[in-house]
Amino acid sequence: MSIEDKVIEILSSSQNYVSGTNLASMLGVSRATVNRVIKKLIAKGYPVDVQPRLGYRLVMIDDLSSLSLYVKNLNTNVKYSVHYLPACSSTQDIAESLAIEGASEGTVVIAERMERGRGRLRRSWSASEGGLWFSVILRPPFVKNLQLVTLAIGVGVASGIRKSTGLDVKLKWPNDVLYNGKKVGGILVEGKLEADKVHYIIAGIGVNVNNTLPPELTELATTLSSAAGKKLNRIPIFLSILRELDAQYSLLLKGEEKNVVKEWKKLSCTLNKMVEVIMDNEKIVGLAVDLLPDGALLVKTGEGEFRKIYSGDITHLREA
Repeated sequence: MSIEDKVIEILSSSQNYVSGTNLASMLGVSRATVNRVIKKLIAKGYPVDVQPRLGYRLVMIDDLSSLSLYVKNLNTNVKYSVHYLPACSSTQDIAESLAIEGASEGTVVIAERMERGRGRLRRSWSASEGGLWFSVILRPPFVKNLQLVTLAIGVGVASGIRKSTGLDVKLKWPNDVLYNGKKVGGILVEGKLEADKVHYIIAGIGVNVNNTLPPELTELATTLSSAAGKKLNRIPIFLSILRELDAQYSLLLKGEEKNVVKEWKKLSCTLNKMVEVIMDNEKIVGLAVDLLPDGALLVKTGEGEFRKIYSGDITHLREA
């Protein structure tokens, strides 16, 4: 990574000004070198705000079409690239088409709005302008099960939101992100897998940021801007999610699934709650007592039976 890339990485990770002295210290260079690098970046079109006595700040305008400018400087194991669309039917469908054509791992399809956004169990997803609607192509050499991938993506999304906004979002098993009990985000993981080969995995992510929700959803869902009490810039949130997604995905690749499960438990709002589970034609009511190493939810029924839940609709009933 060049010194210019390192400066962009540092500035894009900070919400505040970074002084020239601190930049020089972090990079191990002189203040004069920092000044020269900043001038080069400005000449290349990077929106760097320079303020005497405060330092430097990367001014990120809430314009998703400019994401490539910032994504290429992310210091992540996955090398992301962005395909931006003003509108599309579904980023998931487009990402899958690109994956079939051979698109590299880290390819991101993002749209301002989706006409036919979908979630788990083929349910429709409201995806109007102002939110973050994107899909990421992953190509792991192996995967134990997609449930663990879903949990890892969930931790990445929730951690990214928490770090970029300060909002105390939580995870509901298996694939929802909640704020104060209302849904602000969802994850859909799909892929083409064979017994001995993973062709691709598509991680679809939807986050309500500044979008307007249909009236019929406001009892169950909310937006990050409503939670924060102000309009939010989506770019820092998006970049933060990509960083945290990369960290969790890297754990899976290193065989450290237990650490993904550990992080998920820390962010969970499902564990220690009474839940109702609908799967196939069966309804289970009980206490969600644990998340197992394979990603299954362990539920203790009123009869004292322990059930492993791998899929199904979960409703939180009340605190245990």
